[in-house]
Amino acid sequence: MKEHAKDTQVFAIYKNSAPTSPMKARFAAFKAFGKLVSQKNGGQGNVNVKYGWYSGSKEEISQIISHGFGRCNGQSHGVGVYLSPTSFLLDRLESSRADENDLRHILLCKVIMGKTEVIPAGSKQRYPSSGEFDSGVDNLEAPRRLVFWTAFMNSHILPDYIISFKAPSTTTLLINRMNEIRNLGFVRVSALHLTMVKFLGPAKGALISRLYDDFVKRKVTGVQLFQIVRRITGDDQLLIEIFKSSTNKRVGRAPRKTCAVQAAAELRRR
Repeated sequence: MKEHAKDTQVFAIYKNSAPTSPMKARFAAFKAFGKLVSQKNGGQGNVNVKYGWYSGSKEEISQIISHGFGRCNGQSHGVGVYLSPTSFLLDRLESSRADENDLRHILLCKVIMGKTEVIPAGSKQRYPSSGEFDSGVDNLEAPRRLVFWTAFMNSHILPDYIISFKAPSTTTLLINRMNEIRNLGFVRVSALHLTMVKFLGPAKGALISRLYDDFVKRKVTGVQLFQIVRRITGDDQLLIEIFKSSTNKRVGRAPRKTCAVQAAAELRRR
């Protein structure tokens, strides 16, 4: 987020207090579940409370503050409520939506991580794999996704602050993502196709296969291919992981440009 700091203006920071009975109940529930998780994990304060970012529209943020979480917002690593660690704010900004005043809104939440398990990309897991675990992550050493199952979304996540701000457009953020993908090196589209089918499963894989056939027959351009694939995956970081798995860095004749390279070039020309 550092590269966008000078173009980002914070308009308001609100502390989520507990003036109403429902809010007081959610605060009490978070505290009570923290004690339960600590006891389950051997006591001695093993709650593993962290902070995470959650983004949404102004209406969704308002509903969460008033009534709690009501839907899953991610499916790339299991089906649940996804937050980003504090060091990966940019991941949440890309999914935020500006309101009628061009303001974006994001929640800084306290979360009870407890004991975490790794959820592999493409998993459709909806619950902990066993009672031993309290939450999920995409990577134990350096997580970018904090995953909470629907059963825990209003007991293990507590909105603490609401931040309203103006930030660069999603187009600017997308260009940065494209450059990140471009810097991974050359990727053969055929290898990318096979990796995507593996990551996304049979249903989305069938869509990717038909799209790849259209690309081979030159019915769609590389830019169009990338844009559609981005919509199908619904998760830029997952897409980057797919590209990493497909990267071809062998020395020799440069392979055909990937859809990502073509798309990055097209975005820079706009």
